[in-house]
Amino acid sequence: MLLAVALAIATLTACGDTEAQDDGGLHGEITVLAASSLSDAFTDLEAQFEAAHPNATITLSFGATSELVSQIVEGAPADVFASADVASMDRVVEARAATGEPTDLVRNQLTIAVEPGNPLDISDVRDLTARATTVVLCASEVPCGRLADQILSRAGVVVTPASREANVRAALAKVELGEADAALVYATDVRSSGQVDGVSIAEADNAVTTLQIVALDRSAHGDLAQAWVDFIASHTGDLVEEYGFLPL
Repeated sequence: MLLAVALAIATLTACGDTEAQDDGGLHGEITVLAASSLSDAFTDLEAQFEAAHPNATITLSFGATSELVSQIVEGAPADVFASADVASMDRVVEARAATGEPTDLVRNQLTIAVEPGNPLDISDVRDLTARATTVVLCASEVPCGRLADQILSRAGVVVTPASREANVRAALAKVELGEADAALVYATDVRSSGQVDGVSIAEADNAVTTLQIVALDRSAHGDLAQAWVDFIASHTGDLVEEYGFLPL
């Protein structure tokens, strides 16, 4: 009798372990190409996803959205793409590299990153025209650069940047390292930096971008890729509350 009870308990325990480890059958490894502005959020969410799905591995690769689009269009192996703007995602869709319709996630906007304490007392994009002010912008072909150009144009301001950086994190780093007095970067990057202050851009001058995500059709693990997309889409509240993105 005792032996039968012990066997029954062992069987129930084994079943419980199986159920605890049941992650929907997700397994394998996928590569996620994502805009630089999503670095902090996606890195944190990756840890949560892998904890819930121990047989799945998410490899994150961040960069300028325009560069990531080129990689995808040229056939680089990747499973998911998260874009900093709709125009870039449209290129992936037009190249027939996406699976289904992209999902809107959150929005973002630019702000002026300045040195701590704002020693030059910059209060508006028009202050960036001062001769003594060293300004850095993102490259014109990447979303943060296109937005910067749009904002300066709206404000009627002509700025000659000291450099145009490959992505928003590189532009921000110039201010963090004291190599520039100001940079037009995403508000989320200023928030996560801790090494710069931010100066808001007037609503009439500012522009907003929508971030999107989609699974790619060349993925060898389509179920896992879509599961990651769905997981991120279900955490847009966290993107807003914890990382400073704007709701749709």
